[in-house]
Amino acid sequence: MSAEERQAERRKQLLAAGLELFGTRGITATRVDDICAEAGLTKRYFYENFSSLDELLLAVVEDVLADLTARVVPVIASSGWRNPRPMLSTFIGAMLDDPRLVRLLVIETHSGALVRQRHQFIERAIDVWLEAAPDRDRDPSLLQTQRLLAHAYAGAVGEVAVAWASGRITMSAEEIIDHLERIFRRIAPQAG
Repeated sequence: MSAEERQAERRKQLLAAGLELFGTRGITATRVDDICAEAGLTKRYFYENFSSLDELLLAVVEDVLADLTARVVPVIASSGWRNPRPMLSTFIGAMLDDPRLVRLLVIETHSGALVRQRHQFIERAIDVWLEAAPDRDRDPSLLQTQRLLAHAYAGAVGEVAVAWASGRITMSAEEIIDHLERIFRRIAPQAG
């Protein structure tokens, strides 16, 4: 391996360690020493790749959000505004398959430097979702209603993910998706 390939591999190890620890312990309970121990690397290699723990945290979140965006956005674009099930199956499936994502993206992103990344992801998903609405150009008030409901729905999905991750909801992924789809159908505007 070249020096660049070895450095890239160490960076991947640090990102994986960051996801593991930020997604299980949380941000405030994780130190650079913990990341290095989890990755099996020394601090020298940490600082070769990241200037601080916050920089690693942002890189981990950006990687996770890029992966979720690559999965969710095409599904939203192809299934449209009125059919939430494909998006729910993709998003909820990813979150329930890896509870670290729930902690990192739903719990830990409510404060600090991660708020901006969370909002960008939600806004991008909502924009794509609304672009799929056939009536979006005809009625500006309907667009505002759809945007409001999409934000409310995103909050509901996030809260359900947190309740599932904490063990307060013990349903299967399919049951959760069924209920979230029913909620969507009840709040979605019927015009269009």
